[in-house]
Amino acid sequence: MSSAPTADPQQIRTALTAFRVTAIIAGLAMFVLIVEMVLKYALDNDALAWWSPVHGLIFMAFAAATANLGFKVGWSIGRMATILLIACVPFLAFVEERKVAAEVEPLAR
Repeated sequence: MSSAPTADPQQIRTALTAFRVTAIIAGLAMFVLIVEMVLKYALDNDALAWWSPVHGLIFMAFAAATANLGFKVGWSIGRMATILLIACVPFLAFVEERKVAAEVEPLAR
């Protein structure tokens, strides 16, 4: 459940943009991570072994953007944690990004 937004519409709009960009990048990075895992564990190929830490940094940026948006719109810590957990499932990150955008865009006007 959300409480009242604690930021003005411009701040929410900026935070939503950062959330959307990082959500899409993190979602795409998840697919690269899956390719890296298949290469490593199924094909014994370490060509993308460097990707895992990069993906971790991308996900941390997404977590920061989620927290930034969440605090501005009044989400609970549980709601923010749920968004981060959903983003760990391939493809659902894109679905959740659209759902969050539809919910928050009216607050950014």
